[in-house]
Formats: sequence, structure tokens, C-alpha cells
Amino acid sequence: MRRLLVVGLMSSSLLTTGCLPILMGGVAAAGYVTAQDRSVQAAVSDITIKTHIKDRLTQQNYQYLTQVEITVLHGDVLMTGVVGSPKAAAEVEAVSQSVEGVKNVYNELFTDAYYPAKQYSKDAWLLTEIKSLMFADSNIKSVNYNIDVVNGHVYVFGYAKDSSEIETVKHLLRTTKGVVQVHNFIKVFTQ
Repeated sequence: MRRLLVVGLMSSSLLTTGCLPILMGGVAAAGYVTAQDRSVQAAVSDITIKTHIKDRLTQQNYQYLTQVEITVLHGDVLMTGVVGSPKAAAEVEAVSQSVEGVKNVYNELFTDAYYPAKQYSKDAWLLTEIKSLMFADSNIKSVNYNIDVVNGHVYVFGYAKDSSEIETVKHLLRTTKGVVQVHNFIKVFTQ
């Protein structure tokens, strides 16, 4: 009973101090992690790896923070985005590989430094459409997939329950209007 009272008081103090978004964000993140087929430990490890990579990239060149998207799944790192040159892409890859816990790095960076706002908007819209379609498909456990779209190229990174689910995801992506190419980084989930 006393424990419930303490939790209640702490929660009410968070609500009155304007920390509701933080509390709700934490609850939502915890729900998202537990809905995935990967363990909470694996998710925490991946978040730690991503944080270290982003921190080192920002120290190297602050522009990498907005130019490069880092996705980590079971220690594998997928890098997407647009950087200024092949040298910059190699630099980002080297930084990613230097972080403890990284197993594999998939460098999918565009190196022409040209990513107009109009294309960015199209990619954002396409990403929203793809996520909606995946969520609506009962044959796909959409929470197990990370999707990124750059220049109409769709990068799918995640774990499927079997090869049939992989084919379903790939078909959905290939048949979505606006998709230029699908880059598949899906593996079958094993426990």
C-alpha cells in the first residue's frame, strides 16, 4: 500500500511539473520495445550502440547528425542518408565500426550531397504510406521492422518470423507507388 502511495505521489508530481510528455514518451518507448520480438536487453544494447555512434559522428562533423540515419538491430548497423562525398561515407562507416558491440555495418549512404527539400518531402510521405500499409497487413508484424526512405530507395531492416513474411514485406514495398528500389536487410528471427 505504501509503495502505491509513493508511486502515486511521484506520478502526480510529474504531472504537475509539466513532465507528462517525458513520462508518456517513456511509457510508449517501453511498450514499443516489449512488442518487438527482440529481447529488452538486445533493444537496450542497440540503443546504446546507436547513441555512441551518433555521439562520435557529431564530434567528427556536426552535420552528420542530420545527414545520416543510424539504425541498429542486434549489433548490426544500417547507415542511410546523404553525405558530401565517398570520403565522408567512409569516415561515417569507420566511426560506426569503431563502436563496441557493432557486428556488421551496412553503408547505404548516397555520396552526392544533393537532397532537395522536395525529394525529402516525397520520401517522408512514402515512409508514412509504407508504415501504414505494413501496419494494416495482418501477415506482417510491423513493429519488427525499421524502414527508411532516401531518394525513393526503401531500406527495410528487421526480423521476420519466416521467409513467407519476408516475401510479403518485399512484395508490399515493391508494389507501393513511388518506390524506386527496395534494399532488403531482413533476417528470419531465431531465438
